[in-house]
Amino acid sequence: MDVYYPAENATEPRPAVILTFGGAFHRGSPRLTFQSGGAQDTSMGNYCRRFAARGYTCFAIDYRLTTERPVLSGEGYQEDWIDPESLLPLLPQANYIRGTMNLPPIDFAIPDQKKTMVDGVVAAAEDLRTAVLHIRKAAGTYQIDPNRIVLGGFSAGAVTSWNVAYGMGVPVAGVFLLSGTDAGFDVKKTVTSTSVTPPTLMFMGQYDLPGALSSVPELIQHYEKVGVDYEFAWVPGFGHFYPAGAASLGGDAVSVSIEGRIAAFLDRSFADDR
Repeated sequence: MDVYYPAENATEPRPAVILTFGGAFHRGSPRLTFQSGGAQDTSMGNYCRRFAARGYTCFAIDYRLTTERPVLSGEGYQEDWIDPESLLPLLPQANYIRGTMNLPPIDFAIPDQKKTMVDGVVAAAEDLRTAVLHIRKAAGTYQIDPNRIVLGGFSAGAVTSWNVAYGMGVPVAGVFLLSGTDAGFDVKKTVTSTSVTPPTLMFMGQYDLPGALSSVPELIQHYEKVGVDYEFAWVPGFGHFYPAGAASLGGDAVSVSIEGRIAAFLDRSFADDR
């Protein structure tokens, strides 16, 4: 992982942000940006630079990809928490990316191929969980407060952040999702009215991927049913890829840049005594 520190010396442990990149669980890296339809997104490394400039220590992690045929450890969750069918909304984009990589599409009707997709998604969550536990254990080395950690990510990285905080139940102060949702773990089993859940900030492009546009409303309905603290914002005029400086519209109809809205969310999450 890459670690980004504020320029000034720390006088006390800082809050930390851990970011996970996207790429349909098949490609990507912390420093890679994507372009589509004339729009370019902001890499997790670039976001880290921005957050470090705001006084946070930021970590941009790496994780195993589906193409690496990862072997799961099974640590941090129960097998019956995993919901393979929840990955179906992700499948069209994954198969599109596989096509660009000259790989055959994944067919969920074939058990071995379904397992390939499940293993890729869960392996990413295992790796982010490992990073969170390491950073918390080495908090003194990184000069961070282990009780003030927020997870965030884009697309597959957002899904992975959700899976660690809500699917595996790793305690964090907050989670923000850039065009991501729940996929991989059964939300009805892992997020209940008795669960201890962090607040969530969710972004979605106006013309985002169909799978994201269909699954996020269902997640919001479940959040409202069980009482999860959430905030949702549209990114008007953009699809799945958008830069940190793009305008976002929340429920109050106020236009704030994506970076600015995340910064406000971080301030609230780190000030909270959850």
